[in-house]
Amino acid sequence: MTTTPVLGAAPATADRTLARLSAGFGIAFALGQLLVMTGMSVLVLPHVGAPGDPAAQRGQDILDVETAYRVSNYAFMVAGTLLLGFLGVVHVRLRRADASGVLSTVAVAAGSLLALVWPFAGVLHDVATGAAAEGTDVRLLAGWDAVAPYSLAFSVFPRLFFVGALVVGLRLAGTSPWLQRIGLVLLPVSLLGSATLLTDALFPLLALSTLAYELWVGALAWQWLRAERLPG
Repeated sequence: MTTTPVLGAAPATADRTLARLSAGFGIAFALGQLLVMTGMSVLVLPHVGAPGDPAAQRGQDILDVETAYRVSNYAFMVAGTLLLGFLGVVHVRLRRADASGVLSTVAVAAGSLLALVWPFAGVLHDVATGAAAEGTDVRLLAGWDAVAPYSLAFSVFPRLFFVGALVVGLRLAGTSPWLQRIGLVLLPVSLLGSATLLTDALFPLLALSTLAYELWVGALAWQWLRAERLPG
């Protein structure tokens, strides 16, 4: 008596394992961003004064905690780029919901920009800090400190396409109605927060919408991690 091997069984198992690994990156992204933001809020930002402080004083305060800022920026860049690993399962899940590949293409492209735009603000801030340490006017460093919130505001635009594609994919798949609803709310709130580029008064809304977005990505990644559980 002979047995017929099940063609594709091993690849299917490998595919699920890779999808779970990719979903794990989404969870790591969310947790990493939250930890870095909390760490900076507690350990770094209280030592650099308020945005309304005189430019020379604020620039010197930033320079005084240069090492802490550089370490925080590095952790921030690492946490932000973890999103790239999550894009693998994003592609897989959206291709299942939309065979045309339109949603997966939009989401992966937008997610790639997201993984670059805001984390790269840390690179620019390090360049400005290094220049100030070499003797340039510290008032310029106070101005460059705005690169992070403005980059965050700019990153809202690819975020809208990223979240929008995921919400449409969830609707087509008929899954996660509560994530669909939260995602729909995130879109206009995030767009309004992007107007921080026009007025700093909207930065609190930008920060809150970003926190909600990161939690949303983490919740989606957790759900996909469980959904890709190996059979048996």
